[in-house]
Amino acid sequence: MEKISTNNNLIQLLYQESTLREEITIKRTMANDYDLRAEYEMLNQAKQRLPKALFNPSDSALENILNYSRKTAHEHYC
Repeated sequence: MEKISTNNNLIQLLYQESTLREEITIKRTMANDYDLRAEYEMLNQAKQRLPKALFNPSDSALENILNYSRKTAHEHYC
């Protein structure tokens, strides 16, 4: 694993994209590293402030996706 103090590792932890081994390592390190823990908390607060995206595609967009899926599925099985 890369150096634990990188923002990338902390962001992966925030978004649950770390492996279990990485998560354990980062959390153990944060338990003993005040600066790393403070940086994680700052990133977590920033994440909480991000607006929650609501995605409601139009019926025509969904229909286009389904049509494409039907077409490509047929090509794969023929």
